[in-house]
Amino acid sequence: MSSISTGKVAGGVFARTSSGLVRTVSTFDTFFYCLVQLAIPYVMFNVAYWVFYPGANMELAAIIALVAALGEGITYALFSSVYPRSGGEYVPLSRTTHPLLGFVASFGQTFWQIYYFGVNGAFAASIGVAPLFSVLGLQLQSTALTDIGKFFASPVGWFVFGIVMIAFFSGQLYQGMRTYFRVQKWAFSIALVCYGVFILVLILGSVGVFNFEASFNKYVGPDAFTTLLKDARDAGVDLAPAFDLRTTLYFAIWPAFSFLFAVLSVAFSGEIKNVERGQLIGIAGAQLVGGVLVILTSLFARLAISSQGLLAAGYVSAVEPDKFPLPYAWLTLLTSVMADNVVLTVIINATAVILITYVAASTAIYATRGLLAWGIDGMGPSLLGQVSERHRSPTYAILVTAVLGTIILAIYSFTDWVRVLSGLAPMGIVFMITTFVGMIFPFTHRKAYQSSPAKIEVAGIPLMTITGLIGGGVTAFLVYRAIVDVNYGANAPVSMAMMIGVFAIGVIWYFVARAVRKGQGVNMDARFEEIPIE
Repeated sequence: MSSISTGKVAGGVFARTSSGLVRTVSTFDTFFYCLVQLAIPYVMFNVAYWVFYPGANMELAAIIALVAALGEGITYALFSSVYPRSGGEYVPLSRTTHPLLGFVASFGQTFWQIYYFGVNGAFAASIGVAPLFSVLGLQLQSTALTDIGKFFASPVGWFVFGIVMIAFFSGQLYQGMRTYFRVQKWAFSIALVCYGVFILVLILGSVGVFNFEASFNKYVGPDAFTTLLKDARDAGVDLAPAFDLRTTLYFAIWPAFSFLFAVLSVAFSGEIKNVERGQLIGIAGAQLVGGVLVILTSLFARLAISSQGLLAAGYVSAVEPDKFPLPYAWLTLLTSVMADNVVLTVIINATAVILITYVAASTAIYATRGLLAWGIDGMGPSLLGQVSERHRSPTYAILVTAVLGTIILAIYSFTDWVRVLSGLAPMGIVFMITTFVGMIFPFTHRKAYQSSPAKIEVAGIPLMTITGLIGGGVTAFLVYRAIVDVNYGANAPVSMAMMIGVFAIGVIWYFVARAVRKGQGVNMDARFEEIPIE
């Protein structure tokens, strides 16, 4: 295991002349990464929990969330073009505000990305693999396939699938970004084609080619759909609520959980070839494409399954699961039942499996680059900053991410400690802070702004100021909703405790690391006055 050698740089404050990373990531790769990180399959959560926001319009809520995301995304892209280094928000924030803010924000974001690297394996198993085999078991009348579905819906199944996923992607990342993105390009292309088929099936259902009620009754029993609606009505659910703008605004938090995360390609800014505009095209382009796909999915799901069907399925499966006749109420499963075709079932569920597992890979990339940046700056062990000479990948950062991800996966699978844990609020806080800092950057660091690729103005006003105001303002509202919304679950005691605890540990880590480096004779103030090595 070789690594970039270190040696004092004459006239500099860093221990080596280069990070060891190389610019191999294209704009197209960046776009695909952002689309992966956006997590399109999470639209299934939107549809499943829509019932708890009576009168909310899913498509309008998605548009509101998309406006916020685009404001945030454009600001992030322009801000990162000024500081084109790997490490996410860490470098821009630590160099333009205070190192403490930059590190604590990075510490929190990196922790949550490692957390989701672990649990996304369980998500992929329970949302993608388990429904796939469960529906195939129904369609082929195969007990063996049904049992496989049950296995991947169990804690052991989550852990087995997650371990394989962590090992595979860790190996890919160790071989370097060129290798990783080459494989991602083909896998994600296949997944997008499958997703296109998924939407097409919903469209065909909306015009009557497929009939959800008839297929549902076929698999579950005569009048099963009518019984489902009755069970929901008997429980007090309004299956035809009038439009309500307030609940629509509240519901926007669900699609926002996808759209806001497309900005995390800033984790590898130092590895993008067209660093001046690659992020802008990649982030904003992914948000637009992903936003359209989510809106179309929501629209045609309502038309194909029916609004009443979705509301009833969402409520009964969540509140009275013993009365719900199918294993799950995920949209992919409902659509598979409607299509009543084995090939379409495989295609529809394959998109969920591939896309969700690649969400995990995208979180691992962010985490490894965050750890790398700490190692280079001296805020973490120097081993974290070492890069393989052969593969140009952060060897020890990948190893740490894989080990911690595995531990988190095990905790999630075999205990109830973090089952309701959500990181949207703390990650949203980082998005909000970074967007607001980017908004005022042209005025607080005017000289740097004037000579940077971020200098794009509209009627004399910096574009990143305009987008930062829009994106930061709406993101602040969404963060507030994440903290107070009892339906979303991000304000569960364990989530709030972890949000505060992770930030607090980040503060302690910062001062301890500085004290250790001071004892070693390292001038950390001088390091934070310079841009890290590339």
